[in-house]
Amino acid sequence: MMNLPPYHNDQPSWRGYTLEEIQMRRALVRARMEIQKFKMSAQYDDMKQRTPFLGGTSSLISRIAGAFSIAEYAYMGLKVVKLIAPMFRKRK
Repeated sequence: MMNLPPYHNDQPSWRGYTLEEIQMRRALVRARMEIQKFKMSAQYDDMKQRTPFLGGTSSLISRIAGAFSIAEYAYMGLKVVKLIAPMFRKRK
């Protein structure tokens, strides 16, 4: 990593950064941001492979979703509606 000089606010003769120093600092910040993006992406991919609920072809959710047909989902939906509907009816 490149060692850049510290801020020179304590010196009265300091006139600011040169254009080259500003460009180097910006490039350094951009490089650090790209490295962090890459690290975050790699951590997410690693977590996704280790967690069986999040994703991938071997996740628990995808296995359950692939095991049922559309007719079975409709049948389960009707069962749930019949189970929940009496809770919302008015009592006399």
